[in-house]
Amino acid sequence: MLSPVTPPFVVYNASAGSGKTHTLVRSFLFQLLNSDHPKQVRRLLAITFTNKAAKEMKSRILTELAGFATSKKRPKGDTMFFEVAAMCNLNDNQLHQRSKKALRYILHHFGQLQVATIDKLTHKIIRTFARDLGINARFEVALDGKSFMAEVVDQVLSKAGEDKVLTQVLVNYVLQKSDELKSWDVTKQLNTIAQMYLNENHMQSLSDLKDLPIKAFADLNQKLKIQTATILTPIQSESKEIILALERLQIPPSLFPFKALPRLLTLLSQGECPKQMLNTTLSKSLETKTFLKKSATNEEQDKFDRIKGQVISLLQTYKQYWRQLVLLDLLCRNVVPLSLMQYIGESVTALQDDRNTQLLGFFNKIISDAIKDTDTDFMFERLGVRFQHFFVDEFQDTSSLQWANLQKLFSHAIEDREGQGSLVLVGDAKQSIYRWRGGHPEQFMKLANKQAPFAITPKVENLPKNFRSLPNIVAFNNDFFTKASVFLPLPHQQALYAKSCKQEQGNSKAGGYVTISTIVGSNKDERTEAYQTQVLSRVKDCMEQGYDLKDISVLVRKNNQGTQVAKVLTEAGIQVTSSESLLVAQSPEVQFLINLIKLRVAPKSKINRYAVLEHFAFLQPNPFEWTTKQMQHPLRHILLSLSNQKFDLTKFNQLPIYAALEYAVWSLSLITHLTAHVQAFLDEILKWQGKGEGTIIELISHWELNKDNWTVRPPENRNAVKIMTIHKAKGLAFPVVILPFSDSKWNEGNNNLAWFPLPYGEYTPFKEMLLPISQNLTQLGEGAKQTYETYYAQSFMDTLNTLYVGMTRPVEELHIITQKGKIESTPKGLPDIFSKAFPELNNQAVTYGARKKHASKTLDLIVTTPPFSFNYAHATNVVAERSSQSKYANFGNVLHEVMALVDVPQDLDGALSQSNAKERLATKQYEQLYKRAHEMVVHNELKAFFDPANTPYKERSLFASNGRLLRPDRFIISPDKNALLLDYKTGQYHESHTYQLEEYAKCLSQQGFIVTQKLLVYCGENLVLKEV
Repeated sequence: MLSPVTPPFVVYNASAGSGKTHTLVRSFLFQLLNSDHPKQVRRLLAITFTNKAAKEMKSRILTELAGFATSKKRPKGDTMFFEVAAMCNLNDNQLHQRSKKALRYILHHFGQLQVATIDKLTHKIIRTFARDLGINARFEVALDGKSFMAEVVDQVLSKAGEDKVLTQVLVNYVLQKSDELKSWDVTKQLNTIAQMYLNENHMQSLSDLKDLPIKAFADLNQKLKIQTATILTPIQSESKEIILALERLQIPPSLFPFKALPRLLTLLSQGECPKQMLNTTLSKSLETKTFLKKSATNEEQDKFDRIKGQVISLLQTYKQYWRQLVLLDLLCRNVVPLSLMQYIGESVTALQDDRNTQLLGFFNKIISDAIKDTDTDFMFERLGVRFQHFFVDEFQDTSSLQWANLQKLFSHAIEDREGQGSLVLVGDAKQSIYRWRGGHPEQFMKLANKQAPFAITPKVENLPKNFRSLPNIVAFNNDFFTKASVFLPLPHQQALYAKSCKQEQGNSKAGGYVTISTIVGSNKDERTEAYQTQVLSRVKDCMEQGYDLKDISVLVRKNNQGTQVAKVLTEAGIQVTSSESLLVAQSPEVQFLINLIKLRVAPKSKINRYAVLEHFAFLQPNPFEWTTKQMQHPLRHILLSLSNQKFDLTKFNQLPIYAALEYAVWSLSLITHLTAHVQAFLDEILKWQGKGEGTIIELISHWELNKDNWTVRPPENRNAVKIMTIHKAKGLAFPVVILPFSDSKWNEGNNNLAWFPLPYGEYTPFKEMLLPISQNLTQLGEGAKQTYETYYAQSFMDTLNTLYVGMTRPVEELHIITQKGKIESTPKGLPDIFSKAFPELNNQAVTYGARKKHASKTLDLIVTTPPFSFNYAHATNVVAERSSQSKYANFGNVLHEVMALVDVPQDLDGALSQSNAKERLATKQYEQLYKRAHEMVVHNELKAFFDPANTPYKERSLFASNGRLLRPDRFIISPDKNALLLDYKTGQYHESHTYQLEEYAKCLSQQGFIVTQKLLVYCGENLVLKEV
C-alpha cells in the first residue's frame, strides 16, 4: 500500500539545479522498499529521455540501494536513507534488511530493473507488436532520419521522365520558380518538406496530405491562380492605362516624390504584387490626394488632375485586395512540393521494406495509430511486465504524441487500481527547448497548474533550492529572469518566469561571479571576430585565475558558432573538445583512407592522386614542392617506398573494401596504430558492408551523406575547453561557463513554416496549408495575424528558455557576451532584454559578485586513447595468401610494440615475451632487437626516459593546433612538468625526422610543458643517438 503521505499522482516543478535526480531516485526507492517483496521492482518503470540520463539514474538507484544494504547505521548526512525510511514508516534496521533483499534480487534479475529511454520503450513495444502492426519482427532501427529522407527524395526524383504525372509536376515547379526569378532546384525544397515528414509538429498534417491524389493539388493550384488572376488582371490593365496616360500627358517619373507611384505602377503592370501594401509616401499621397512634388508647375498639376481620380481608384482597389493577393501568393508557393507527399510516402514505405528497417522518428506515430480507442494495458502484459508505478524524468521534453501515447497507461495505473498505482512526473517548463521536435512547454505548465487529463488532480511540489550554482549566480539569474519575464508576450509565460525564478540558495559554499559584456561590429564578420576575441580573452583570464582548461565550457546556440570559437582557441594553442573535433571526418587518417577509396574508383584522377600524396607531405620540409614533384611518378611505387615495401596499391584495389582498408591501416607506417577516429570509421564501414549495401561508389555516397554524423567519444578527463551547443549541455554542469553569441532574435531563421487554417469549405479537401513565417503575416488578415503571433510568442519563450538553460549550467563563474541593445523600444531579441535589465550595459561591462582565485587541482596531459594492437593475421586471412616474406612482421614495428610495453628497465623481458617478438622475427632480427632494446633501457643518456619518478607516455596521440594527430614514440613528463621526447628509427637519418620531432615539441609546448630534450634513437647495427 502507498504511504498516506504520498499521493498517487505527484508533479515536481524542478528548476535548474534543484535536485530532480535525487527526488526521482527517492521516489523510486520508496516504491521499491515500501513493499517487503523484492519482486516489487518488476512493477516499477522509470522513463528518461537520453541514454546518459538513464545510465545515471540506474547507477544512482543501485548506489543508494547498496549504501542502504551495507550498514545498519547510516551517517547523519545520508539524507536519502532517512527520507526513504520516513516515507516507508520503517526504522533503520527494517530499511536496511529490505534493501539487502531488494539488492540481492535485482543483482540476480537485473533485467527487471526498468530504467529506459522513451525511445527504447517505444522500440520494445513496436518490436513486441510487430506482427499485429504488419511489420517484420526482425526489423532494424534507422536512427538517421535525415539521410534516410534524403535517399527517399533521390528515389522520387529518379522517377522523373518515367512517371508522366510526376514529371509534369516537377516541370510546373521549375516554371513557377523561373517566373519568380528564384532557384528552381526542386531537391532543396523537397528535402525540406521530406524532413518535416519526421517532425511531430508537422507529421499529422503531412500524413493527411499524402493520401490525397496529385490531381487535388493541381486543382488547388489552379484555383489559387484563377483567384489571383481575377483580382490582379483588372489592376494590371488599369496600371498599364495610367502609365500610357502619364506618357501621353508628358508627366515624367521625376515629378513624383521618390518616384514611388511610377515604380508601383510598373510592378502592377507586370502582374506582380509588391510585398508592401503602400509605402509611407504613397499612403500620405492617397490620404491628402496630393501626388506630385511641391515643385510641380500649375500646368503639370492640371495635367495630372485629369487622371487623378483614376489613380486614386486604382490605389484604393489595390489597397483593398493587397492582403488577399499576398496570401494567395504565399499559399501557392508550397502546393507543388506538398503534392509530392504521396510519392514520398510510397518511397518511405518501399525503402523501409527493402532494407527491413523502421525509422525511429515514426515510432510514436505508429503506436498512436495502433492504440486509438483501445485499452493499452494489454500491450505491457505482452512485454512480460505489468507496470504499476511510473517515474518520468525531464517531462517538459515529452512530445505531444508521446504524452498522448502514455496517458492511457498512466491513467490505468492511477485511476483503475484502487490506489495501488502511482505516477511521478519531474520537469521544468523553463528548460523546454525541443519544440522543433514536438516538445511543448505548455504541456508541463498545465500539469504544474493542476490541469491533468486524469480524474485525479496531481499534487504539485516545487523544489525551491538550487544546489548546483554558487549563491551569487543563483541571485543574478533570479534577478535577470524576473526582469525579463515582463517582456514575454503571453500572461502564462510571464507567470512561469515570475513565479519560478525565485530559487533559494542550496549550495553551502559562498561566492559566484558573473560578467556581461558587449561587442560591436558593423557586419556579421566583424561581430564574429569580436565574439572570438572576447571568448579568447575570457578563457585566458580564467586560466590566470587558476582554472584548468577542462573546467571551462563555451556554450553556443549553433554548431557553426562553435566552429568559430574552436578556430580562434586552437590558433592560440588552447586545446578544445568540440562536436567538430569528435567527427570521424576530421581525422586526417580517415580522410586519407577515403581518398584511397576515391582513387580506387577513379585511378586517373589527378585530384585523387594529389589528395593521397598530401597526407604524407606534412612530414616534408616543403610539402607543396614535394607533392608536386611526386605527382610525376607512378603512385604505386611512391606508396611502396613510403611504406617500406608493405603497401601495394594494386593489392589494395583487388581486396574487398573492408579488408582493403584494414590492409591500408596495417601496412602504412603513418597509420601504425588505430586512433579512435579510424576505429570508428572502420566500424561504420564494416556495419555498412555487413548489410550488403552495394558498390564502392555507393559507399562513397554513404560516406558523404553520413560523415557529419559519425563521431567518436571524447577522451575522459582531457584537459581541454569544452565547446558545445546549449542543447547538448542540458543536464550538465561546469565550473565556468562562457556564453558568446547571446544575441538571438525572436523570429530568427529563414525557413520557418507554419500551418495556416484555410477558410472552411473553400478549398475542400484541404483544411490547411503551409505558409512561410514573417512579420508581414500581421498585415494579411486576422487568421494570418494569429498564425504569426502564435509563432512569435513561442519563439520568444523558446529563445528565453534556451538562454535559461545556458545561464544555469555554471557552478562558479558565468560570462555572457552579447551585443548592445535598445533600451527604449519593444525587445526584438536578447540584446534588448539584457539592455533593459541592465541599462548601464551599453556603456560598460556588468559584473556581479566577487571573484576568488581558483585552486587548480591538476595539470593533465592531453592524450588520446592507448595504442591499438592491430591483428595483421586477421586482415591477411580475409584477403589473399600471405607471401613467403610476410610471415615475419617488420622489425621496426615489433621494436615499437616492445618499447611501448616498457615503463622501467625491469619491464623489458616481459615486453619481449608478451609481444611474441621471438616467434615473429627471424633469429638475427630478434637478436638485434634484443640487443638494441637492452642498450636503450640502460643507456646513460636515456635513463630519464625509463626513470620511475617520471610519467611515461608511449605511442600516445597528441592533438596539434591544426587538428592533426601526432604520435611520438615516447615522451616523459617529469614531476616539475618538464617534457623529454624520444623517437625510434630503424633506417638512416633524414631531415624529415628532425622536422617531425620539432612538431611534437611544439605541440607539447602549446600545452604548457617545457621541452628540455629531443632525441632520435637509430636502432640499426649500432645504437646511434641524435639530439635535435
